[in-house]
Amino acid sequence: MDLTIYSSHIFTGDAKLPWAEAVAVRNGLIQAIGSNKDVKRASNPGSIEIDLPGRLITPGFVDSHCHFISFGFSLQNIDLRNLSSIDACLKKIKETVSSRKRGEWIIGRNWNQNLWDENREPNREDLDKIAPENPVMMARVCTHSIWVNTMALEIAGITAETPDPPGGKIDKNPVSGKPTGIIREAKYLIDDHVPSTSLEERKQAAMFAQKEAFRMGLTGVNTMESLDEWEAFRSLEKEEKLKIRIYHTLPPDELKTAGERNIKPGGGSEYLWTGHAKMFADGALGSRTALLHDPYEDEPGYTGLPFLSPEELLDNVRLAYHEGWNVAIHAIGDKALTNALNAISSARDELPGKRPDRIEHVQLYRPKDLDLFHNLGVVASVQPVFVPTDIPIATKLLGTDRCRYAYAWKSLLETGIPLQFGSDAPVEPNDPVLGLQAAVIRKNPEGEPTGGWFPEQNLTLAESIPPYTLQPYISSGRSDILGTIAPGKRADMTVFSQNLFELSPELWTSVETEMTIVQGEIVYQK
Repeated sequence: MDLTIYSSHIFTGDAKLPWAEAVAVRNGLIQAIGSNKDVKRASNPGSIEIDLPGRLITPGFVDSHCHFISFGFSLQNIDLRNLSSIDACLKKIKETVSSRKRGEWIIGRNWNQNLWDENREPNREDLDKIAPENPVMMARVCTHSIWVNTMALEIAGITAETPDPPGGKIDKNPVSGKPTGIIREAKYLIDDHVPSTSLEERKQAAMFAQKEAFRMGLTGVNTMESLDEWEAFRSLEKEEKLKIRIYHTLPPDELKTAGERNIKPGGGSEYLWTGHAKMFADGALGSRTALLHDPYEDEPGYTGLPFLSPEELLDNVRLAYHEGWNVAIHAIGDKALTNALNAISSARDELPGKRPDRIEHVQLYRPKDLDLFHNLGVVASVQPVFVPTDIPIATKLLGTDRCRYAYAWKSLLETGIPLQFGSDAPVEPNDPVLGLQAAVIRKNPEGEPTGGWFPEQNLTLAESIPPYTLQPYISSGRSDILGTIAPGKRADMTVFSQNLFELSPELWTSVETEMTIVQGEIVYQK
């Protein structure tokens, strides 16, 4: 479809022409960009013409860190997000239990004990009261801890005698020694016993996720999933149903199998490609499994859990490099970040080369590590949308002094470290406007603290858009054809109902996606 849009505020992302008034699309590519007059003269006579005064048009937004098919399933499962008590969670879970057959698994996510009136973590007895005949698994909002009932533990064979798995922890009652129903950093202990989803179910979940992503103005995502999800995306692409661009990372233990299936780093298509191996250096802050150099403020002597030891991490990076892959390392705590950077540095000493490696999350760092971060050219793949909800728990667990270096994107940017933004959906909503707002004002949902949490870390809107649009394609090797609105590039664009640059950031949440365009096709319109 040939399309010409006039009279808008177009943030191009292109340094040669940062702002424009109109854009013409022909055969899925940007044909012309500039003033109404110039674009009118250059556009195809048969083009569909649309006037969009007062709107903001940007290059297509990309969620640089999500779990896309998991997000699609989450739209169908129990969602405990933002509930304020255990009782409220149990009430919602019970609604589903009453409609399921005896023995059928009950799955949900997004509980957060830091929001609860009871001021405690849940246990299996809480779930046993409402689901004695159904196995239940509820993932915490970070997905790094799960809450299960007695039946789920029995199915998995987890007892008082079961040892902690490598990198994980099975919480046990200090008196009886029995499992409490909380398992940290070892969700697979239960997942292995949940009936596997079928290819068709995964494809359906992807379609749910794609529809919601387009509604949010996303034209692409970086998903952190497995070969099972890759095959679902590839099947949808063959059926010409995959419209969103998917950059897919894979776990290290699947790289060999990927090669056997002819899935190569950098290979794929314009809608589905790969190149990074995703690995973990630690857990999550809210579940107290992030790995810190110094102890948690409320738990002297405890510094979190290393998902992989420094030696294991180096082995994984080395393996990825040998197979031709770049790495994306999950590191939330400052010690996890140190371990991740050291692993990359050591592996590059053995296998030199310029690589677009990434550190995922970077929620806390030591200033002394930033020089190495910058010198390695590693990208910080971060989630500003975490800030509004994490302010209280970060302050509690890290203390005010350390929080100066928490979620501190401005300092990373000023050091010359490239930023790209995501949501970690389904952990947080994938609405990019929420991410922009969090990056710019750094306040909780109640608008506090005044001026922002450590306001010296506030970004400008102009600084916050490229990490959502251009940098994801630099990292994934597609910036020659995507990421800016410039002649010859693919016509991926996000149209907002109002110009964010002319509104107070506090009002941005009232701004909707008016239109989402991928390869010149309007895939969503309000």
